[in-house]
Amino acid sequence: MKKILISSIVVLMLIIPVAGASNILSTNNAKIESPSVFAQEDFTHTVIVESGTQTTCPYCVTAASQLYSIHNAGDLDFHYVALLWDGGHSRVRDRLKELDIYSIPDVYFDGVFTHISGAQTDELPYRNAITQAGAREVADIDLDVDVVLKTAGTLKITVTVYNNEPEDYSGRLITYIVEKESRWNDNGGNPYHYAVLDIPIDDPLVISRSQAKSTASTHTFTKTWYGAVYGFSDITQDNIEVVAAMFDADTGLAVESASGAPTSGSTNHQTPSLPVIKIITEKLMDRFPLLARLLIFN
Repeated sequence: MKKILISSIVVLMLIIPVAGASNILSTNNAKIESPSVFAQEDFTHTVIVESGTQTTCPYCVTAASQLYSIHNAGDLDFHYVALLWDGGHSRVRDRLKELDIYSIPDVYFDGVFTHISGAQTDELPYRNAITQAGAREVADIDLDVDVVLKTAGTLKITVTVYNNEPEDYSGRLITYIVEKESRWNDNGGNPYHYAVLDIPIDDPLVISRSQAKSTASTHTFTKTWYGAVYGFSDITQDNIEVVAAMFDADTGLAVESASGAPTSGSTNHQTPSLPVIKIITEKLMDRFPLLARLLIFN
């Protein structure tokens, strides 16, 4: 388990105040009506749920347990990811800031469609929010996620986006690398589930309109993610997953999500370590993107 720096906690307290007894029981920041039936077949798309949390938060223990329970029940069509302020790459914290999370736990549904902050007495508020998000009218976009695990925690991620609409579509693709059972524990000592290690793809795109009803227009994103660079060389094939979500460029609301589990890569050649130039470039990409572009590699 990684050590959690006190400074990180202090920063979080300044940026994302931990909800206290005065507001921890708030159930809905958006008004969610209770649906009479939870019908997965009525969903227009697979919902994406992003949970803002932190390992030191006592109220987050219940939220994490409830979301995992709903996911395991399998009766609602959604993916969820746990965004830990004190875990993962700095891009995870960037996403938390972008969602404007001001207290934890704070759970967002389909981007900024709605969110629920504070501890919940049961699963119902989350179930209601997922159901209402799933019933939204959205653009007809499909996603396919292909993942290959190579040596030293290296992932080759390929996401294909299909535009089934009769017009051009502008969106934003975000991918989350998650561990099914996390290396980080919550405040109750239980491992998080689907905690995000990194967000390797976060790109805008425009896909031309579908030329025929039977043939969708596509766009493919490919990213090689070097886990060893970020301290995640120990990821395992059976515990890793990549979740992809497409967000509308105009509204910021999700229109589709999908996931992929890795297959194993070829072992015909030995690659005991990453080429130095690739490691340097990945690090430069984070801090000095303009300089990093000068170092081109396949």
